[in-house]
Amino acid sequence: MINIKVFLEAAPVAVRDALDQDTVDYLNGLIEEDPNPATLRDAAEPFLVDAGMSDADIDAIFTKLSIQDDDDDPAGGAKGKASNVQVKPVLLPQAAASKPTDPPPSASTFIPAQAPKASGPGSQPEAKKKPAGTKQPSASTSASATMRRPVVQAFSQQSRFHTETLVTMSKEIDLKGVNVIVDSRELIVDARLWLKTGYHYGMIGRNGTGKSTLLSVIGDGSLVGFPENIRTLYIQQLDILDVDTTVIDSVLAADEQREKRITDVRSIEAAIKSPDALHEALEKYISRLVSEKLATAQKTATLRSGKRGRIAREAALKMEKTIVSDIRTELYHGGKTDGDVASSVLDTLYSELDQIDAHSAEARARTILDGLDISEEQQNGPVSALSGGWRMRVALAKAMFVEPDILLLDECTNHLDLAAIAWLQNYLVSLEDITIVCVSHDHDFLNAISQEIIRLKDGQLTYHPGNYDEYEQTEDEFRKKKERQFAALERRREHVKKSIENFTKHARATNDSKVLNQAASRKKKLDRLAGLDKTEDGKRFKVSYWAGFHDTLRPELKLERAEKGVDFSLPQPETLRNSGPLVMLDGVSFGYSGQPNLTLKDIDLSIMMGDHISIIGLNGCGKSTLINIIQGNLVPTKGNVERHARLRIGYYTQHFVDELSTESLSGLKVLLNANDGVKESEARKWLGSFELSGDLATRPVHTLSGGQRARMAMALMLFSNPHLLLLDEVTNHLDMYAVQGLITAINEYEGTVILVSHDRHFLRETADYSYLLQDGRFTQLDGGVDEYVESIGMDF
Repeated sequence: MINIKVFLEAAPVAVRDALDQDTVDYLNGLIEEDPNPATLRDAAEPFLVDAGMSDADIDAIFTKLSIQDDDDDPAGGAKGKASNVQVKPVLLPQAAASKPTDPPPSASTFIPAQAPKASGPGSQPEAKKKPAGTKQPSASTSASATMRRPVVQAFSQQSRFHTETLVTMSKEIDLKGVNVIVDSRELIVDARLWLKTGYHYGMIGRNGTGKSTLLSVIGDGSLVGFPENIRTLYIQQLDILDVDTTVIDSVLAADEQREKRITDVRSIEAAIKSPDALHEALEKYISRLVSEKLATAQKTATLRSGKRGRIAREAALKMEKTIVSDIRTELYHGGKTDGDVASSVLDTLYSELDQIDAHSAEARARTILDGLDISEEQQNGPVSALSGGWRMRVALAKAMFVEPDILLLDECTNHLDLAAIAWLQNYLVSLEDITIVCVSHDHDFLNAISQEIIRLKDGQLTYHPGNYDEYEQTEDEFRKKKERQFAALERRREHVKKSIENFTKHARATNDSKVLNQAASRKKKLDRLAGLDKTEDGKRFKVSYWAGFHDTLRPELKLERAEKGVDFSLPQPETLRNSGPLVMLDGVSFGYSGQPNLTLKDIDLSIMMGDHISIIGLNGCGKSTLINIIQGNLVPTKGNVERHARLRIGYYTQHFVDELSTESLSGLKVLLNANDGVKESEARKWLGSFELSGDLATRPVHTLSGGQRARMAMALMLFSNPHLLLLDEVTNHLDMYAVQGLITAINEYEGTVILVSHDRHFLRETADYSYLLQDGRFTQLDGGVDEYVESIGMDF
């Protein structure tokens, strides 16, 4: 059995000395979870390389560990042989340089050779590089540690039928056997991806189940089997638009086919006068053609099975060997020079650009931006200068410019204010010919835009007609129906059991064989009562409907329990001696230096113990500024702020989760480092109360999903047992179940909570008092968030 001691003994002394205690603890946790030498190698190799070991030395260590592991396991020899003959799955485009994990046994695979690189008189040899995606995150305390990018494999069911692997003009998606694997973790297993043309879908599921990963593999084209003729656009969380490129360039770049050809044209035209530069530009053009052709051949070979699959794999392998020479022969035939080839290539590129109407692209993009009320000044300025709502308009301008068949939205309401959400909601509803798949935690938003709900649970996708409220109602009715059926079935089973007991008792007393036969007949009937006599669609059950081998005569009737919200543990604050206000603001005004107008003007607010207050307003109106003044991070320009002497404040910022996305330490380490004297068992128990137990507590924080990082941030903030919680956009990144759990926890919390959020359902359920911050003034809303919604004309 491999443990950390055996591993360290197998390593050279110099290497053992080079590994610090944090690294050893990290490796020890991995070994305890999975002592498989192959898994351990993936985790330990980066540390051993950093310690100065060569590849040969590393191979020797893990060969020794594998032999020891086989010797400890009675079936080790067979196990070792089986693992040696496994083949790797086809490399996907975004992971072509990564080391993939072993596929499930059902996956048909082939091993593509290393993609050949264009070479020639002007090309330079590249230095040896480590493959991307194989570096494990460092366990040191350095924030700049290298972070490993997960290896994602996504593929659908293979087919030996010709028609099922053809590209058709249909815009409907119906893929069976969809699998998504991240590293060695299976997120989606043999699911059906079914998207009807023009339907608007809301996707729900717990954090970490793979919703964002599924959208990303569809959006970037790496899902093997996804139709090539379907145009998709994936709009993920708004941070990706925080760039310095201009708005117009950002929209134009959305058309990847146009962008590739424009880049090739500019590169070749700029190098016409320099032979070396021209040759290099042509090499880049050849390299692009090679990559595209190989990717297409590999996808085709992976999708097809049987004889057609074998032919496709042979063609792909042959292409890998000859593709570069074939393209060179085609371009340089007849003794053409680089100048001749450049002229021919430019003619081809110009023709392709004309076919896609590339020359009118900028005018079309500006027309779209004008239609979204984005001014010419904003169009020529950087995207980073825009607020969240305007960035979302830029993202949607990209969608309109590309004219996708499927629009994929991942938490698109994050960082948007209520007015921006209203605009986005109405706009999406108006898109009738575009299929939309939207992941969102906003209850009201999902209700407004969804025609059907997709639920991702236990690796499967299920489809439910209607919006989110209708989904919940239908699921609740279905659960109650199942409970009634289960109760009725149990009553029938109990009745049959009692009759069997009575018959058996009577037969023993009278020695009557007929009664024994009746008892045996009743036992057969009891076996049939393991499940229902009718199927879900009302048909009478037949054994032929139930394929395979089973222990019972009927499928067992299983009760599906309602999804529980995350059980957030908000520690109740200790009682303060003084019964006065926790924080008092008296005539507070604030203005930033260099700005002529005040952000806050003459604000009076008394915050008492137990108050649940929401602050509502547009982005940029000063909500976060007010929160920082309450906490003490900012000093008011005018007025006074008084705080209770023993007051403890917990502050959850909008960007807390984003900061954790670069954290290489585990959540357990972060918590222990921030709180001296805390026992590890106590810290583990605390994280477990936020559903961050086991592997989630010991993994590097940056490898967690957005919702899991949000719960981690909440756990770190609440550990000090604060009296006052300042929650700034706390629902961002959380799933529906986590939001519901947070609502329950806040309502049970006896301390004070100040909320800044644009989630209407969340504010409606948690806030006792609502205030509007507008033009620097602070006014109370007697009707809460719904009063504000009506004032800005949000029609649901």
